[in-house]
Amino acid sequence: MSESDRQKTIIQAGQKVNFVDLGNSFLPAFEKVTSVLVVPFTQDGSMVCALLERGLDLPGGHVQIDELTCEQTARREVMEEVGVSLGELKLVKVLQSDYYGSEPEQLTYIVVMTGFVEDILSDNYIHESLGRSIINIEEFISQYQAGNKEDMRSIVLDAKRLLFDSCDRTSTY
Repeated sequence: MSESDRQKTIIQAGQKVNFVDLGNSFLPAFEKVTSVLVVPFTQDGSMVCALLERGLDLPGGHVQIDELTCEQTARREVMEEVGVSLGELKLVKVLQSDYYGSEPEQLTYIVVMTGFVEDILSDNYIHESLGRSIINIEEFISQYQAGNKEDMRSIVLDAKRLLFDSCDRTSTY
């Protein structure tokens, strides 16, 4: 968390936060988005992951005060955490959170995006992680420790399906 984060979301010991997967047909008002996660893929289907103190994770983080769009947050986070630039970004899903309360006006959102890596930059660009790892989905899931593995598997597979299916130009009749 940074001083420039728009909203602080530090989970206290024992605090239960519920997440609801709203899919990708709903995009909340940007002021209700607290965080953006990104699932960056190389053209061959490998993922670019952040090496954090808690282990491997997706690049992502809190929306900062001066940011105006989810895409802006996503591009900043992947540059800071894994040192890559991305092509077109696609909305994978929106996760609704009751961190601030369960009344409609208290709900906030985490936006998950995906895109193809365009450039892998030198490690000098990485300053919010211990580095990056380019690995396949199963390796990532087996090493993931920051949360629920099945929830993360769903996020990553949905991202891959969305990104690669939209690029698939072949059809069978």
